[in-house]
Amino acid sequence: MNERAERAVQDFVINLTGTDYSEIRRYNSEIISNAEFHNQLEDNKTNYRRRGLSSWGWGIGTTLGIVLYTICRTLRPCIIVETGVASGVSSSYILCGLEENKHGALHSIDLSWGNGQSGWIIPDYLRHRWQLILGRSSGRLSPLVEKLGSIDVFLHDSEHSYQNMLWEYQTVWAYLRTGGLLLSHNIDSNDAFSDFCRSVKYRGYILGNLGGVVKV
Repeated sequence: MNERAERAVQDFVINLTGTDYSEIRRYNSEIISNAEFHNQLEDNKTNYRRRGLSSWGWGIGTTLGIVLYTICRTLRPCIIVETGVASGVSSSYILCGLEENKHGALHSIDLSWGNGQSGWIIPDYLRHRWQLILGRSSGRLSPLVEKLGSIDVFLHDSEHSYQNMLWEYQTVWAYLRTGGLLLSHNIDSNDAFSDFCRSVKYRGYILGNLGGVVKV
């Protein structure tokens, strides 16, 4: 990560969490140097390919993974809800942050992909903090957040249609605690994120194609 990209990451996390640069740099270094985590990701990629399968659904890149990890370490959330898992890269970084916190759980909603099993890359030692719910978010998200009652962080990364993205944001907003975060991947797909921020009169922050808004 070059200096400019690193500063953009830091500014994004500061705007969403209110932390300082020194804490962000500490957590960035922490995840980058976590050999157990990265070795297991690579081992799972290798094993997946040996089964004759492609690296389907790789999802977010390392930079956004570091952002998710740092947010989790900074906010120390109890309940995170995620729509869209694919290989499970974003889930892995989130779960790694929760594991370092020794606190919290991730609830993920994703379709059943057969051989491209949702979350195949997630390291085994992190799975005890993970619940996977198979199905479409349109049928699973409302019952999940109603059951949980309150959530700390929400991440959209499922179907990136305008209607689905806006519906997911609106659905979770009522259950997001004060100080909680709504995050969305692929906000460049349409205007759902910007339209939602205007509708709730909150400022949205953007890092590449990742958007975030704090409920205050």
